[in-house]
Amino acid sequence: MLKAALALVVTALVVCVAAFGWLKLAPRHVPSGQPPLRTIESASLPAFRNAFNANEGEVRILAMLSPT
Repeated sequence: MLKAALALVVTALVVCVAAFGWLKLAPRHVPSGQPPLRTIESASLPAFRNAFNANEGEVRILAMLSPT
């Protein structure tokens, strides 16, 4: 019973470490022709607003994602 519990804990730990490594080290790229994803911060907000408003008349999507 103890060996099975230990094997389960070790397996769960290995899976967690592998998932964390994949999330942190996996290559991130977007399809060709699509601009790269950006983080909107207070310093970059005016440039974002200008780029967003420059495409008036086209369909625009703003997705706000949070890790929580």
